[in-house]
Amino acid sequence: MKKATSFIGEHTVELTIVPILKKILQKKYEFVTPIFPWMTREGSNISKYLHKNEKFKIFGLYPRRPKFTISDKENIYLKISEQIILGAQSGLALGIPIIAGLPLVKNLWELGNNPQCLWMKLVFEANENLDFKMKFDGILSLDIELSKKVFQKENEILNYINENTKSFEINEALEAFRKIKMDSINMGGYSSFAFMGGYKPIYFLLK
Repeated sequence: MKKATSFIGEHTVELTIVPILKKILQKKYEFVTPIFPWMTREGSNISKYLHKNEKFKIFGLYPRRPKFTISDKENIYLKISEQIILGAQSGLALGIPIIAGLPLVKNLWELGNNPQCLWMKLVFEANENLDFKMKFDGILSLDIELSKKVFQKENEILNYINENTKSFEINEALEAFRKIKMDSINMGGYSSFAFMGGYKPIYFLLK
């Protein structure tokens, strides 16, 4: 079977699923601010000054792309890369739970029509399967292995956040963003160049 590929990029996925996840988070939090942090913008001196007296919680999201093969357009394929697993492990240890989000769509028009989404934990053991296939025709069919990692109800996401987040000040948050990115690529120290490339989660600042 040919390798599964996608018809969209991660940034296109973000534009659709971030507002959907934000609505879920607003059921518990008064303020929900999605950010894609840059150290020269969100991490700038003016940002530090404006937010120096603030405390907030942080939740992360790695958008994933639905993939297909030419010979099998009925099933959606999902690939979880080692890099985002390492990032999620780092975040969880720091008090920033990070999940994956996948829109259950088969073309651009479905993507723009309030799609259903799969939200999943990124907690994996060594040598665990990272490639998944699922059937979706309005009703999602998951195998046992994947179903253990998927949030079945919106309230489970809110509980997961409540159980795993801690409060941050702005400088602490910026250091955590750096560490998560460096840990995701197995780099011991911080590199501004390395911070720019590869996978970075969307973060939601919560109050």
